Amino acid sequence: MTVSWPQRRATAGIRHMLAVAAEDGVPAERCLAGTGLPADLPAEATGDQELTVARNLIAALGDPPGLGLRVGGNHRLPEFGIWGFALLTSPTLRDAAVVGLRHLGLTFSFARIRLVEGPEEVAMVIDDSDVPADVRAFLLERELVAIHAIIDTLVGEPLQPLRLELSVPRPPHGDLYELAAGCPVTFGAPENVIVADALLLDRPLPHADPHTWEVCERECRELLVRRAEGTLAVAVRDRLLAGVGTVPAMPTVAAELHVTARTLHRRLAAEGTSYRRLLDEVRHGLAVELLGTTGLSVEQVAARLGYTEASSFIHAFRRWTGTTPRAHKPL
Repeated sequence: MTVSWPQRRATAGIRHMLAVAAEDGVPAERCLAGTGLPADLPAEATGDQELTVARNLIAALGDPPGLGLRVGGNHRLPEFGIWGFALLTSPTLRDAAVVGLRHLGLTFSFARIRLVEGPEEVAMVIDDSDVPADVRAFLLERELVAIHAIIDTLVGEPLQPLRLELSVPRPPHGDLYELAAGCPVTFGAPENVIVADALLLDRPLPHADPHTWEVCERECRELLVRRAEGTLAVAVRDRLLAGVGTVPAMPTVAAELHVTARTLHRRLAAEGTSYRRLLDEVRHGLAVELLGTTGLSVEQVAARLGYTEASSFIHAFRRWTGTTPRAHKPL
């Protein structure tokens, strides 16, 4: 079954593809063929339209080696709008990673990304298994270089990972990957993984502003909701909001929406989110609201959000905000 991406996203990714096409003498109209988009791009387009532009670009240029690396190298953090500002004002690199991955649907990414922490290393796993095969290599290249550029901007200096592991076989231009990553690259690995020193996660960021960071994250949540209007993610979020105090299992919600659990998982991934992420967003938003506007205790808020133990809620709240629930209660 072909996965589609109907959710709207900023057109920065398309603009960079058109810029590379123009450098090689390919007119914008050729890359935009079949998208319904005008040459003077609107602020937003669907993921499906962006995929069509990617296919057109690859076909027009003959799929040259390192095309995705070239396009991805043009991405800059400010063009991601409120998402980029949320990352930039995060207290630490860990906080930036948490808010960035939670609201990944506001970016150009077509992959699912998760962070796996170990005692000495941290791995950013890029799962592109749902990305169409004909554009998968191009989009992975674009993603790898863009992530590298974003992290360098956040810390204020070039930051090299320990190693890069990729699931694709080594291509003829494999040396370009090593040059772009600045670290050893292994091909034919089980997953696509960027590995770095775990200590980097606690590194303070030079533009940290906790208040602005919190405001930006709230704006990210609201923007995701607006962009997702009419999609399955909205229906799932509404169901979770309606069931405060209980946490329905994904198969239960899927049945209520007349789809299978597998289809629900796939369609949410296509919209740049997941059931667990939506549940996290709903709980996070309600937790902040309940703690700040009611006289409920931490234990009572935990119960309202479906946690059987207050300690689990406290752990989750610290992951969301970097602080404890009591720090958000009015004095």
